[in-house]
Amino acid sequence: MGQDFDPRAAAASLAAEAAVLEARIRILQEALDDVGTRIKRSAERLRLLRERSRPESGRTPEEHPPTPARPALPDPESPYGRPDRPAPCPHC
Repeated sequence: MGQDFDPRAAAASLAAEAAVLEARIRILQEALDDVGTRIKRSAERLRLLRERSRPESGRTPEEHPPTPARPALPDPESPYGRPDRPAPCPHC
């Protein structure tokens, strides 16, 4: 152990690592918020679909005409579909 311990260098290194970890935490919190928002929207869409698919005037669901499938639209709040917001770092 011929190397001298420099407390200032260690403190600077730990401070830099803490800053990186705080930035990663912020990115992860934003991603979690985005997922939470998307889950809430999906739950609301499912609730509306269930309300619309309830039988009317005694008809069974089998008697309802099928509805055409609608293509999935990109979520405007997703960071992947917004040019003003960079995509999250895949390595974080």
